Amino acid sequence: MIENTSQILTTATTIFAAIAAWCSYNVSKNSLNFQKNYAKNQNLVTEFNRIIYNAETLQILIPKTQELSDQEFDSIESLFIKLKSELERLDKRGIIKYQELKILSVKNKYDLANNYSSLEEVINTLESKKAEIFN
Repeated sequence: MIENTSQILTTATTIFAAIAAWCSYNVSKNSLNFQKNYAKNQNLVTEFNRIIYNAETLQILIPKTQELSDQEFDSIESLFIKLKSELERLDKRGIIKYQELKILSVKNKYDLANNYSSLEEVINTLESKKAEIFN
């Protein structure tokens, strides 16, 4: 009887050890895949983050145009032009579809104030592309 109990416990321990090893392998494999994917796409993620930062900066500045200095107000236009050129670059590389974004029709900082939601669309598009990289 004791011999059977010992064998049962040894078998159960072996099974649980195998399950733990399999779980550990899966965690390690997933971690390695994530690290590989991140390393492969690190420049793109950094580029997305930079463009999102610029769009968010515009979101902050546009509603406050009355409070801005002349220099800050003038910087809106250059930041807007930079944002659009970065989006065009991503389009040429086939990463986003710039032609489908509302910001394409925005011509200057005054139009941007009227089409404020176009900035949110840019941010959401880039955030979803960033999420696709890690899924």
